[in-house]
Amino acid sequence: MASLWSVVLAAGRGTRLAHVTGGVPKQFWAPTGKHSLLEDTVGRLAPIAPPDRTITIVDDTHHEYVQRLAEPAALGTIVYQPADRGTAVGVLLAATLVSTCDPTAIVVLTPADHGVGDEEAFRAGVRTAAAHVQQHPGDIVLLGVEPQSPAGDYGWIVTTPRPAGTMAAVSSFVEKPATAAAARLYESGALWNTMVLVARVEALLNLYRRQEPDLIGAFESFRFLPSAGRAESLRRLYAHLPVLDFSHDLLARATGLQCLAWAASMEWTDLGTPERLAAWLTRRLPARAGDADDRAAVTVH
Repeated sequence: MASLWSVVLAAGRGTRLAHVTGGVPKQFWAPTGKHSLLEDTVGRLAPIAPPDRTITIVDDTHHEYVQRLAEPAALGTIVYQPADRGTAVGVLLAATLVSTCDPTAIVVLTPADHGVGDEEAFRAGVRTAAAHVQQHPGDIVLLGVEPQSPAGDYGWIVTTPRPAGTMAAVSSFVEKPATAAAARLYESGALWNTMVLVARVEALLNLYRRQEPDLIGAFESFRFLPSAGRAESLRRLYAHLPVLDFSHDLLARATGLQCLAWAASMEWTDLGTPERLAAWLTRRLPARAGDADDRAAVTVH
């Protein structure tokens, strides 16, 4: 099988939860006082994508937070974006770097701030998706999860009918539906969108060639620059780039996407609200001393 690389998107400013994290960007916050959410994310993937095959995208304002981590080297190659140009640009930057190092690589792309209860189940899903794209190099596989409730503040994936544990074609995406629509999605078997995907790096680049050819053209010269000159070249490049969202501006317009569902028992959650942070901590730390203090730190406003 081709080598598996992880790309971790950790460039968000985390302003929505600043009142909970004390102003620290959420991905660098350690809700249990130990590892940050970013470290948890990288560690979750390390058994299948070690640091030498990991690229972590952060913001240029994050140097201080990276230096505070116990083992920054565990984040693999850390790339500091000079400006926020949206997730589509961050994904393309990482894909360009992976392709330069390993043109046949398979990439698992993940945000840096999710909670996962069963990490082995998480890795098993990634392995299954990687085996699929090994056999079907043009496919992009999204990882959905069976919903635990008709949540209206999640994105949803609607797929063709599928036997449990099998790949299915993506029919459509629904972003943060109203209450009634979320209930219908829940009853129909739609999945929560985890924003984790697995694809050959060339399939990702082909997605950009189809959807945003000017953007990928801008990165072609950057691909072949020596490491010593990349930081300044990246600043010049980013100064002229549009702001694009990977989900809305690329995936939502794509065809032929595949989806694999994780079971609800994996206990995946997007830690995007104080309520979900508190619920996740309650499940994660049910038997440890000091749990009440940990949970109390997540104040719901």
